[in-house]
Amino acid sequence: MDKKRAWKLLEDISFVRVAGTKEELKAANILKKEAEKAGVEAIIEDFEIEGAKISEATLEVLEPEYCSYPVIGIGKTPSTPKDGLTGGFKYIENVKEANLIDIKDKIVLLQGRVMPDMMKKIVEKGALGYIMIAGDFYEEDSIKHELRPTNAFGKDNKLPGVKIHIDDAEKLVRSKPTKVKMVLKARNTKGTSHNVVATIPGTDLKNEVLAFSAHYDSVPYSKGSWDNGTGSVTIMELMHYFKEHQPRRTMKFIWCGSEEIGLVGSKKYCEAHKDELKDYIFNINFDMTGVTLGYEFVCCSCSEDTLHAIEYLANIEDYPLSTELGMYSSDSSSFANAGVPSCTFARLQPRGGAQIHNHHDNLDHLDPDSFMITLNFVSKFADQLANASVNPIPRKFAEKVQKRMDEMKKMFGEAKKEEKPKRGRKKKEEK
Repeated sequence: MDKKRAWKLLEDISFVRVAGTKEELKAANILKKEAEKAGVEAIIEDFEIEGAKISEATLEVLEPEYCSYPVIGIGKTPSTPKDGLTGGFKYIENVKEANLIDIKDKIVLLQGRVMPDMMKKIVEKGALGYIMIAGDFYEEDSIKHELRPTNAFGKDNKLPGVKIHIDDAEKLVRSKPTKVKMVLKARNTKGTSHNVVATIPGTDLKNEVLAFSAHYDSVPYSKGSWDNGTGSVTIMELMHYFKEHQPRRTMKFIWCGSEEIGLVGSKKYCEAHKDELKDYIFNINFDMTGVTLGYEFVCCSCSEDTLHAIEYLANIEDYPLSTELGMYSSDSSSFANAGVPSCTFARLQPRGGAQIHNHHDNLDHLDPDSFMITLNFVSKFADQLANASVNPIPRKFAEKVQKRMDEMKKMFGEAKKEEKPKRGRKKKEEK
């Protein structure tokens, strides 16, 4: 494995590459070309994505004193009537029942992700619309209103929504508004995104598959060097490794598009390849490695035995790894929901360290030697999985993981229905 080669590729893909754009396709072609240059067959798989076109989004305080605030619309929510929505106002801190007593005919200010269960509650209580808080008090003034476009989570979003910067949200709450007006004009759109898939066939155990994944798209305003250019070049280096060290099992390397809008690329991959997934013994996903100041972390969506095996090897290799059983906010969750045991490796920042989802996600705080810390360990772990005579990964999930999967499927309306025994498809939780 070659850290200089990896860093050159990271530099090459460090540009804004939002889901469904020509820049995302440009990055996909760079990855495909790099795989083919190494002598590994690679293909681009297209898939459809849903988006939204916002033509107008405004928020005004009408009483007791007029004021307007810059906002952006939240996609995949309904438009307001032509003249907008006018009503009272309430700041809901945490969507507890005590906060929801008097929100009928009001526009509510929410913090955190607006998940389907939250939306259901505020709809039932009669809210007219919602405002979502975003941003950072301590951002540079020049970028404070470059809010990241967002689509609503789940289906059947019944309320129009807008997003406001946290600075303005604080001013809004302090003004104690009694009457506000929201205007949102939006329409749903369709687009095309892409997964890149490279395959190294195995030898005597070629019918069993070990899958590596990482998303390669970024958010608006961000070069996405750390999130997730680093993960993308990590699996490229693993591809180089297994090209040079022929594995017994088949290796799949999957660069997922549209992760940042809801794990869409990995979900689409699992749907398109659902008949093959029975042969996938494990998915190893990477989402953000290589940060200079950070710590090694893995979240395992698998059995406790598998987690303990990773911990055991980490101790043998003097690899300081923090571990967790659960569902990570990345593409490993799509594979787990499709029945494939999975995990996500990351090198995460200390508080106040490197940042993502803004202009600061570039190469400044990344380091080739730190990048190799994760890669060196996972290559040893993956080599054992690729060549073990007997598959060591149980195809089951720890009770904690299964419970979380069931909760998320229920939340997003994808749980198995008793009257129609068909398993629905998936979810997302965003980074």
